[in-house]
Amino acid sequence: MAEGVETSEIDLLVVGSGNGGLVAALCAYELGVKSVLVIEKSAKYGGTSGRSGGGVWVPWSRYAQAAGAQDSLEEGREYLRQTIPADQVPSEMLDTYIAESPKMLDFLHERTRVRYESLAHYPDYYSNLPGAKNGHRSLEPEPIYRDLLGEEGKYLSETTDRIWMFNRIAMTQVDAQILIGQVPGWPKRAARLIWDYVSDIPWIFSNKRSRRLSCGCAGIARLRLSMMDRGMPLWLKTAMTDLIVEDGKVVGAKIERDGKPMEIRTRLGVVLAAGGFEHNQQMREQYLPKPTRAAWSAAYESNVGDGIVAGMKAGGATRLMNGAWWCTTIRAPDDDMPFTAIMEKSYPGSCVVNDRGQRIANESQNYMSYMLELFAKHSDANPQFPSWHVFDARFRGRYFVGPLFTSKFRPDWMLPKSYFTSGFLTKADTVAELAKKTGIDPAGLEKTIAAMNGYAKTGKDTEFGRGDAEYDRYYGDPTVKPNPCLAPIDQAPFYAMRIEPGDFGTHGGLVINPDAQVMREDGTAIQGLYATGNCAAAVLPTYPGPGSTLGPAMTFAWQAAKHATRSVN
Repeated sequence: MAEGVETSEIDLLVVGSGNGGLVAALCAYELGVKSVLVIEKSAKYGGTSGRSGGGVWVPWSRYAQAAGAQDSLEEGREYLRQTIPADQVPSEMLDTYIAESPKMLDFLHERTRVRYESLAHYPDYYSNLPGAKNGHRSLEPEPIYRDLLGEEGKYLSETTDRIWMFNRIAMTQVDAQILIGQVPGWPKRAARLIWDYVSDIPWIFSNKRSRRLSCGCAGIARLRLSMMDRGMPLWLKTAMTDLIVEDGKVVGAKIERDGKPMEIRTRLGVVLAAGGFEHNQQMREQYLPKPTRAAWSAAYESNVGDGIVAGMKAGGATRLMNGAWWCTTIRAPDDDMPFTAIMEKSYPGSCVVNDRGQRIANESQNYMSYMLELFAKHSDANPQFPSWHVFDARFRGRYFVGPLFTSKFRPDWMLPKSYFTSGFLTKADTVAELAKKTGIDPAGLEKTIAAMNGYAKTGKDTEFGRGDAEYDRYYGDPTVKPNPCLAPIDQAPFYAMRIEPGDFGTHGGLVINPDAQVMREDGTAIQGLYATGNCAAAVLPTYPGPGSTLGPAMTFAWQAAKHATRSVN
């Protein structure tokens, strides 16, 4: 104990306020531990979880069963066997996830305000493999009203701006798929959302954004509200600076709160749930494949690997440190942060090319697979970056593309000049001129566009099979025939928008066992130390479906809570 440093003693300390951290705290409390503290380094709680779509991937959940879905735990397990190489994740971790994730949701549903809705039409990402399903494995948080949080609502990490209609009205994942893709029925849904917003008087006169919350921030709001029901504390602007280790056991942590050093001693342990190292450029360069830049990451800015580094210092082993939750990102010159580009490059009438004008992969496949192909192909001799999303006037007029929206809502004259002067967006009357302006090889780009136009006629992408899989078609346009992912790129003017090889979090971290205990290199557990979320090595590193990050984060938070509280019960 440092002389003059304030010290307190509690049962369990949770570091990080995303889904994993808040689930660990709530489950521990419900299992009989009343002295639980959650600390968060930033000024808002929720982290990347709050900013995300908030989905969880859980086979055969109570919500899927209630919706009448056809699935089983064995089919879910078979699908994971097909998607995750045997040498990447120990089988006992996958078995634990399949068995415990539905139980975790049951526990939260029965005891807290946590509620999810089953996504009937969101397919598994590798939808052609045995065990895959075309819906009801991914869930999204049920919307909730912000004002239930009271003053705590001001400190909530909110879902990325692009998931808010007009930056004001919350959209669910289903809303976003229908509205942004402008699939049949979208005007009616838009009108309903707008009416719900404008008719909420006097809320709209004192608040810019809707009372209704959705996606990731709705999930965090439900967890935080459940903590508030129990009087559970959450300290903001409180950073863990080190773990306290005595005789090989973690017995607490050193923290700094509002600039003041403190020590928190724990009777049951510390749960690390503080995110990955996505905004630590030094660690990115040490571990991740090139090219890599923190500026391309859409994860929460305070995630710099604190929990992982502290766990390593305490003797914890690491695994999968060369991986991340990869996703192309878009960052316009006037954006404070990049945004994930999940839907944009999937719409028909566009393609993504490198500086030789060549396509990199199937643009409509799941974002993780797309990025893994990019990294596998990238080298100094064969660079896949920089890359551009290329489309024409018809595409620009119909589909929402990052900050551009559509030309109907935001014509070119309304776009900031910096979009064009910075090289973020290029416009030209011909494909050859577009190539010259961007530095793309003209012959290569003209050849690629001609090929895409041919694929649009036949409905068959003979190069990468775009549109062949069910997942490809999820973000396609059902009005486009014969392939909803392929349309001509032939109406001037033509556009090229920079698109980055980004991520929404690293997925390598501390090795844990099925109880979420942090493990040493010799295979022994560090007593009193647990990890979950992106502090721990990924359990579903291939991202088998939407929600493959938060599902394991919550499940192994549940496992940590059960193990830590065994002595209490």
